[in-house]
Amino acid sequence: MKAKETNNKIYTPKNDSDELNPELLFNCTATDLLLAIADGKIDPIALAKQTLINRGFYKNYNR
Repeated sequence: MKAKETNNKIYTPKNDSDELNPELLFNCTATDLLLAIADGKIDPIALAKQTLINRGFYKNYNR
């Protein structure tokens, strides 16, 4: 299994499925949302953390 280099960080997927490929993360995302992320109007890290909290992970996550 190859590690994927994304933005100077190393992520090793559990398998080779497309759903775990970070290069495909935004393929189904609307262009308007991608532009808002690129312009700094949307914080994808904050959204990812909130989604994990909503899924029951990081219940006491304070970063």
